[in-house]
Amino acid sequence: MFKRSHTHTYFYIDRYMENASKSSLTLVNRTNLSVTGIKKIKSTEPGQIVAHLDNSVVYISGTNLSVQNVSIQTGVLEITGIVSAIRYTAHARGRFKLSNLFK
Repeated sequence: MFKRSHTHTYFYIDRYMENASKSSLTLVNRTNLSVTGIKKIKSTEPGQIVAHLDNSVVYISGTNLSVQNVSIQTGVLEITGIVSAIRYTAHARGRFKLSNLFK
């Protein structure tokens, strides 16, 4: 869902995951991103930030990305920089290894 004002464009994404808490993303003008539902921060680099939610992982890519505020207790992550892509992936459950076939 998009909401527009004269100076800002807001982009809201709400995801409900089976047996999981709610997470949301709020991106303002591609420069300020707020993510809720964060359980763990995996990596923070100027080009990509990776964070774990309950049942998924969110990859945030861009330029000069910087974590401004993070609270694992409340599950809030705030990022500044130019956001170029946001991608969700599901957690891999029971990873399959080819070497397991030949035991």
